[in-house]
Amino acid sequence: MGTADGVEPGEVDRAALQLIAEGVTELAGFELAAISIVHDGRLHTIAIAGSAHADPEPSTLQPKVSAVLAELERAEDWGSLKFLPAERQSRELADLSFIPDLAPVDAPDAWHPNDLLVALLEDDAGQLRGVLSVDVPRNGLRPDTEQRRVIEQHARQAGRAVVTLLERHEFETGMHRERATSDYRGQLIDALSHQLQNPVAAITGNLELLFDQLEPGDTRERPLRAIERATGRIQSMIEDLLALAKVNNPDRPLHEVEVDLVALVRDVGDSVRAEAAAADVKVRLDLPAGPLLVSGDPGELEDLVGNLLSNALKYSDAGGSVTATAQRVVQGGTAYVELCVADEGIGIAQEEQGRLFEEFFRSESVEARTRPGTGLGLTVVERVVRRHRGRIELESELGDGTTFRVLLPALG
Repeated sequence: MGTADGVEPGEVDRAALQLIAEGVTELAGFELAAISIVHDGRLHTIAIAGSAHADPEPSTLQPKVSAVLAELERAEDWGSLKFLPAERQSRELADLSFIPDLAPVDAPDAWHPNDLLVALLEDDAGQLRGVLSVDVPRNGLRPDTEQRRVIEQHARQAGRAVVTLLERHEFETGMHRERATSDYRGQLIDALSHQLQNPVAAITGNLELLFDQLEPGDTRERPLRAIERATGRIQSMIEDLLALAKVNNPDRPLHEVEVDLVALVRDVGDSVRAEAAAADVKVRLDLPAGPLLVSGDPGELEDLVGNLLSNALKYSDAGGSVTATAQRVVQGGTAYVELCVADEGIGIAQEEQGRLFEEFFRSESVEARTRPGTGLGLTVVERVVRRHRGRIELESELGDGTTFRVLLPALG
């Protein structure tokens, strides 16, 4: 059995744990029940029912988990319970638990004030998350076989409730931390992209002046062209960062208007034809004559289409083609506008397809690494699709091209 790091005691829902402890006292026939949770190698008593018999400050009891488990090695195993009778205990136990002010009844099997009956609370992975202890039986006697069965049943149910509560708290805390990290990352990306704009604009402006001063055959042109290409890549990264910061902001409302996706794809397709011609890649637009209407932000949808087409061109070889199609489809009784962008390029390995939409992800493929990119284009695409209540799918085989399929809710 391992021991989990545990939840911060101050962050636990004490009221919920208190209700669980009180339920145990009501159902299991004991006057006293206490719940302790594991944190930083110690047991912290968080909730106690029947406090008239207990230490008025149970939260001060923080024994080491290892010491408690060492004591419990002397205990009798009662299924999921452990019973440590007073006669088997070491002197150290007095420092590990609270002792009720109780006079034993006059009977051979009387409950002794130092008797200890606990259930170890473990999660599904076998990690110790806490301890549920009961004390002071109402009849004053150590439990018989039938009482043990009843106690074990209620202890098991209470233990499951405690572990579930702790796991839910950890999940919610993790979600809050992830949101805070995401917000910080978004602010950092936004600030960085804006700070880069002015230096890049200055470099571009000075390059234009230098080119104007060059004479034909000037040997300085070649290094200046290299600077121009590098600046272009930086400018492309800034544009991707700005787009990502925009669509990643959860507080930024989606300003929706009616958008004709056919007209938008045609406009973006025309704008990339020069890039495609330079790469010797054909761009084909297979679009209907009439409009296909969706509700959305025209700028974000333009980013979506532009990134899909640019990505397809980037990973296509000379002589290849990129095809964009759009049509209206119905799935599950809901009408969508389906946009497909397909290429005949290098394809994507199966094991990498699940990470394509992660920020800054780049394929480990040597062939893919030779093609410039920021690893942000498809992230922007996925965020825009999500903001527009759509979904994105892909089909790809290494060496056999890739198809991205976007489904957006249709209007009309």
